[in-house]
Order: sequence, then C-alpha cells, then structure tokens
Amino acid sequence: MSRKIFRIVIVIAIVLGIILFFTKESFSKSFLLIFSSLTFLILSFGIHGLIAHSLRPPNNKGELITFPLLMWVLWAIMFLLFVFLIIPIYCPDFLLNI
Repeated sequence: MSRKIFRIVIVIAIVLGIILFFTKESFSKSFLLIFSSLTFLILSFGIHGLIAHSLRPPNNKGELITFPLLMWVLWAIMFLLFVFLIIPIYCPDFLLNI
C-alpha cells in the first residue's frame, strides 16, 4: 500500500511539473521558483519513500550506514539537476531581478 502511495505522489509531482512548464509564461519568477521548488520536494519525497520501502533492512550494523549515504547521494544528484537544469528551463536568468 505504501509503495502505491509513493507512486501516486511521484505522478502528482510530474503532472504539476508539466502543468507548470506549459503555463510558465503567465507566472512571475518568484512564484515559479517557489512552486518548482515545492514540486521538487514532493518528487524527492516520493522517490525516497519508494526506494526506502523497496529495500530490505540491513543484516548487520556495518550496512546500517550505507542506506543514509546512498539516499543523501541520490538527493544531492537530484538537487544539482534541479538547480542547474530544471530551474533554468522554468526561469531563464532566475538569479537576476528576483
């Protein structure tokens, strides 16, 4: 059941991103930045939740640290893609005149 919920959250985030992409001309830069950031957070919540419920629990304490590290690396990659690829698509020159 929880996997289904996280899949629905991912689909909602993707749909919100598509809607925002096609209607971006009618919104201000600050709204686009805030709304795209919230969409990113919803997407990362869904992906992390889906991965967390798909993995098995660690067998020993040595494996206990690998899960948080992998999740941090995944989130860092997603964040860098968001900042350097997605935001410039939604808001060209987003750092100017905010």
